[in-house]
Amino acid sequence: MRRMWMTMLVLVTGCDGIELERLVRQHPPLTRLEPEPAGTNCVHGGHFVRTGLDLNDNGVLDDGEVTVTQYACVTAIPGVLMRVQDEPPGENCTEGGRVYRAGQDANGNDELEDSEVSRQVYGCASSAAVVTRVRPREPLLFPCGENGAVVEAGQDQDGNGVLDDSEVRTTSNLCVLPSEVRLRQSPAPAGAACPTPSTQVDVGTDADADGLFEDEEVMSSMFVCQPLHTLDGNYRVRNAVDLVALEGISRVRGALYFDAGAATEAVLPDLMMVEGALEIVDTSLERVEMPSLRLVGGPLTVARNPALTTLTLGSGSRAPLWVWGDFSLISNPWLPTLAGVSAVLPGNNIVLRDNDALEGGYFTFTSALLGSITLEDNAKLSTLPFRHLEWLGGSLNIIGNSSLSTLTGTVLQKVVGDLVVTDNENLTALSGMPALTSIGGGLRVRDNANLRSVEGMNELTQVGTLEFDRNPALEAAGEFPKLARVTSGMRFNANAVLKDLWGLQKVQNSGFLFIGNNPQLSRLMGFDRLLSLQVLTVENNASLTDLSDLALLQSVEELFVLSNENLLRLDLNALESVTRLFTVTENPRLPTCLAVSLAARVNTGGAPEIRGNDSSSPCD
Repeated sequence: MRRMWMTMLVLVTGCDGIELERLVRQHPPLTRLEPEPAGTNCVHGGHFVRTGLDLNDNGVLDDGEVTVTQYACVTAIPGVLMRVQDEPPGENCTEGGRVYRAGQDANGNDELEDSEVSRQVYGCASSAAVVTRVRPREPLLFPCGENGAVVEAGQDQDGNGVLDDSEVRTTSNLCVLPSEVRLRQSPAPAGAACPTPSTQVDVGTDADADGLFEDEEVMSSMFVCQPLHTLDGNYRVRNAVDLVALEGISRVRGALYFDAGAATEAVLPDLMMVEGALEIVDTSLERVEMPSLRLVGGPLTVARNPALTTLTLGSGSRAPLWVWGDFSLISNPWLPTLAGVSAVLPGNNIVLRDNDALEGGYFTFTSALLGSITLEDNAKLSTLPFRHLEWLGGSLNIIGNSSLSTLTGTVLQKVVGDLVVTDNENLTALSGMPALTSIGGGLRVRDNANLRSVEGMNELTQVGTLEFDRNPALEAAGEFPKLARVTSGMRFNANAVLKDLWGLQKVQNSGFLFIGNNPQLSRLMGFDRLLSLQVLTVENNASLTDLSDLALLQSVEELFVLSNENLLRLDLNALESVTRLFTVTENPRLPTCLAVSLAARVNTGGAPEIRGNDSSSPCD
């Protein structure tokens, strides 16, 4: 035992007389703070923090003694703090990145302690290569017609060397054959298209056939933004801490949801991509700003936010915000303008509904849209917010916008679906679409309290269905000077003061013609060149005395003349055949013999139904 103690004494004293106290004493931890301006590391500024042990005991944390570096960031939300620290390559981030920790400063010491952290988010680096693909564009789609190519680009996230559908981040349409498309890539600095460095993809053709793709042959350029910090998976913002933890993220590889408790402001200047849905629904948010947003990989929904007054998604006129789904702006009663979402370019539908204060702004990049547009119950909307829109692949629904007096606000040429104009109480005419030539579905004009005429669509040549229902002030409904083709039919129903259908003289054939419940309509002038119909219905028009204006009508499959109280004559002198149904009933002043005589001459179908007419008056 004596020998063991002597050995230990030699070890601790040694030849130089080292003191035991110095050997066992711990070196004090030190922290060095430097101000960090607002920017990439801290959105609102803060401190760059270095920590370590004072190994040389000089009272100063030297560079060689630093073991941990991080940023202690202030936030825009009182009482919420954030720490940002580099994350080495490993399990959390394959290529490394950053970790963001946020929480309430519960003890009020202006320092976020480990016990106060309630949300931790990893923002990982991503260096995947940019890949492209070229495919044929659907034929006959605006503006290319028969021939067109779609060029797409994005990061090859799964590393398979192929651009998969889920990896597409930007697209360009060219009116050339796919085999003629030429591409080239080059690095691009941060700018209008991307707030971070990006890959520029130039698209065009070898116009001079010299085997080179030269600058003057570039037809358009696409930019694939390089996300600096990627969060994998869906993210839900439930409170202020969740929001702060997201501030440094540039890409969410999933959906992003804002819930009811998500503070009053959401300012995310670095967020560029949300690769799933983005939903801001049922929140107390007053201000939402995501100026760097360039992509939403699913539907984008902003709905039922009763306090929202400021909404900025994307960079306005500088670059489009691609949305691979619907864009819905619904029930935000205090939002005054679309200026903050003017960059939105959806892949499908646009819905603007029940936004009481909305009256300004427009969609900058929407010239052609595959889906439908619905503008409904926006009390202050006075013009259609699509000043570059030329082609619509779905329907345009304009419903219940009480300040809308005209249909101005587009340069529409073609609507593939319906054009629905319903319940717009201050609309007086259909002016505002002077370039519109074709409506594939129906022009359906209903329940517009002050609509007096349909003037304004002077270039319209084709429509599926022409329909005017329950417009109590409408006096003239035929002012379509170039309309020659109505493929499905025409309906004029329950227009209380309708007197005139003049202007439809170019229409010669159609599916059906329904004229009913128009008490002041006394003539059918406007149909004097109509040759054939599948179904003709003339019902309950109190002022109508004859059908003589259908002077050239030759063939009808089904004929219905019903309950016209002052109808005296039929006068369908050119009619040659009614092939299926012949029905003339309840016209109290129409001599029955006139109906019988006409049926005997033209009816080739089943037994005619003739009843309730004037059986006492003779036929001349």
